[in-house]
Amino acid sequence: MWNKKWVRITLISLAGALILGLSAYSIVLHDQNTSLKNQISAVYQRSFEELMSDMNSLQTKLYKLEAATGLNQYSMLLTDVWRQTGDTAGSLSLLPVSYAGTSALTQFINRTGDFCRSLLRKLSLGQSITQEEYDQIKKLAASCGEVIKSLQELYGKGFPQDGFSEAVFIPENDEKGTLDFSNQEFPRLQYDGPFSESTENKQPEGLGKNQVNQQQAAEIAAKFLGVDAGTLTADGECNGRIPCWEFSGNQDGRAFLISVTKQGGHILWYRKDNGGGISAIPTDQRYRELSKAAQQYLAEKGYGESAPSYAQFYNGMAIINLAPVEKDVVLYPDLIKVWIDIYTGEAVGLDANNYLMSHKPRDLKEPKLTAEAAREKVTPSLVVSSTRLALIPLETGEEKLCWEFTGKIEDRDYIIYINAETGQEEDILMIQHTNDGELVM
Repeated sequence: MWNKKWVRITLISLAGALILGLSAYSIVLHDQNTSLKNQISAVYQRSFEELMSDMNSLQTKLYKLEAATGLNQYSMLLTDVWRQTGDTAGSLSLLPVSYAGTSALTQFINRTGDFCRSLLRKLSLGQSITQEEYDQIKKLAASCGEVIKSLQELYGKGFPQDGFSEAVFIPENDEKGTLDFSNQEFPRLQYDGPFSESTENKQPEGLGKNQVNQQQAAEIAAKFLGVDAGTLTADGECNGRIPCWEFSGNQDGRAFLISVTKQGGHILWYRKDNGGGISAIPTDQRYRELSKAAQQYLAEKGYGESAPSYAQFYNGMAIINLAPVEKDVVLYPDLIKVWIDIYTGEAVGLDANNYLMSHKPRDLKEPKLTAEAAREKVTPSLVVSSTRLALIPLETGEEKLCWEFTGKIEDRDYIIYINAETGQEEDILMIQHTNDGELVM
């Protein structure tokens, strides 16, 4: 009897100790999670505030275009708007929100910059801006105002200030609202360019034919991330240009979002929180290391060989644009964005939208012109630093095989493309070095 009583007392004591231990552990774990959530929420709040500031700057510069008269002033302002759209798109890309909800806004920002770049080209050819184009600039400024108003309303409701879960994954019926511009009407721009209406309406070429359901998409996302499918939260679906299934979750204490295409079951978009950091341009050596990490990441994920193109740097991340390489030809139409943590070298994001829109089997023929023959078509004032074959997209939607010459004229960096068949100069790009990285104009 005594032994049974003693055993019972001992078991009760052990159970009590275990409960107290688990309670203490739960408190510590809760405190750690709360601290992590608050840190991440602060990073997202700062990114959201930067987006509002960038949208205000974009609208101001568009308004200035309405008042400009001189050719030099107009060209300078168009260049400013083009640069500002790059900064604004960068700020938007840092927010951990649904790709579907922000894709319309991203498209609007890209089109605005692309439209202004097309006007710059017109001016450089001695052509004038038409009244219709002036009217389109006014519409763009007005649309910026509508976006700013929406952002301010969300900010006033507490987005994204009130904690981790609300800052990152807000339910659709939550009174704080969501960062969703999918139903907002943006002006239709009439021009030729890579983000123009005609280009946006083309069908994706890299998806395949098979359809995947939500459960299959969850398995694909889980395999890509290296997690169990049961840990993913199904966030619904998006019905944009590339319809997809959306999921969220937590990996190593960090939140992530991922989208899987309904057709073909490909990863469309992925972002994991990197905890933020100081925006700084890395050294050349560090940039090479980050580019190599991005290339290795794409190779591991099945994209094969790739070549880095240009990069921008925000909140401790390098957003590196890479183009697949096939038969020693750089395929620029299939460009992929990879987010790399500057400090750890970890890949924390992927945007395969361009790749899935353009990737297809191609008959890449041998160039008729040698590199040496094509070099003779380039201005002698360019000090060439590198030469390679590249497939480039034209504003008409065509693709051309070209010799790519990168180099300097005095202290300015250029990329010149010579058609590998005809010897015609297809494009001239100038690389602008900014505080956030590189812009190619």
